[in-house]
Amino acid sequence: MSQTTHQGSTPTEYTVSRVMRIGASEVSEDALREFEGQFPGMLRLAFDTQTGNPTIAYDAAKLAFSQILPRLAEAGIGPVDTWWLRLKAAWYGFTDRNTASQAHAKPKGCCNRIPGA
Repeated sequence: MSQTTHQGSTPTEYTVSRVMRIGASEVSEDALREFEGQFPGMLRLAFDTQTGNPTIAYDAAKLAFSQILPRLAEAGIGPVDTWWLRLKAAWYGFTDRNTASQAHAKPKGCCNRIPGA
C-alpha cells in the first residue's frame, strides 16, 4: 500500500481517525503539510495513493470534522459528495460534539456514578 503521510502532534485520549473518498486521484505532500498546518489539533493526514482515500486523525476535543470538511474542499482535497458522505459527516459531527463536551466537562464523568443534579 502506497501512502503519502504527514505526521503532526502526538495522539491524545480524544484522538479520532476519519477516512473518506475524494475526487482527486493524487495529492501532493506539500498540499497535505500545508493543509495540516491550518488546524490546531490535527494529528495526522495520510493519503493512500492506491485507494485515493485520505485518513485524517485529529483531537476531537480541539477540532471537529465539520471544521475540516469545508477546508478540504477549498484545498482541492474535497470528498465526493454522496449520501454516504453526508451520513458519515453527520455521524462524525455528532460524535465529535459528544467527545468535545466530555473532554471539557468539569468534573470528569465516571461510568459507574450517576451524574449530579
